[in-house]
Amino acid sequence: MKLSLHDEPLPAKCPVVYLPGVDGTGRLLHRQTGLAERFTLRCVNYPQDDRHTYADLVSLGVKQLEETGPGVVLAESFGGAVGLMIALARPELVRRLVLVNTFAWYPRRLFIGVMGLVGPWLPNSPSHPATRDVRGLFFFGPRISKAEQDAWWDRTADVPMRAYGHRFRMIAELDLRPRLPEINIPALVFTSPNDWVVPATAGRLLAKRLPRARRIGQPVGHAAMIDPRVDVAAWLEKSDYWAAVN
Repeated sequence: MKLSLHDEPLPAKCPVVYLPGVDGTGRLLHRQTGLAERFTLRCVNYPQDDRHTYADLVSLGVKQLEETGPGVVLAESFGGAVGLMIALARPELVRRLVLVNTFAWYPRRLFIGVMGLVGPWLPNSPSHPATRDVRGLFFFGPRISKAEQDAWWDRTADVPMRAYGHRFRMIAELDLRPRLPEINIPALVFTSPNDWVVPATAGRLLAKRLPRARRIGQPVGHAAMIDPRVDVAAWLEKSDYWAAVN
């Protein structure tokens, strides 16, 4: 009996399409060297304006998958909703889902509601470097050095605050919970108990409601993929991870 696309082993140099977090740059996979070495890696870049919609971002991800052929969707934080929407719209393009510190519905409703209201009033200029230390308290785990944190911020230093504000409003309006049972694609859901941006409860909900999901985790903070303990390429190659969701 022929296996379905979602049950087949990943082919050599399988495409991996990365959907970034709220920065939207696609530049924050620099520590995940195994992905570039052993897979065909594509990173989506979001428009840095205040007009784009989820549908626009889904189209960008679908375009990458149409060019490479069916592959893995790796989605982080804000990008998780985009990845889930791609899986709903074009399941034939998605072999696996890897969802890192993300959500189908953001549980801190008061916080995201306030951020959504403030968003349109944020300036169309990047965040001041003096705010990095404060922001870093929310994003980084204790093992991430100051030099590594600065390198992370440098890669997203040109993103205008208004683009962040616009995406906060998008998050405030998001609720994909009713549609999660429709996504019959093997998924790994990574959560961190030390994540002060996306509560681990959001990932637990994903793992519970996605029909073929397995949850894994490490206490690494929100910026998980710069922590040396996080190796996405190894996850994809570890057959026993996927056996549990097939």
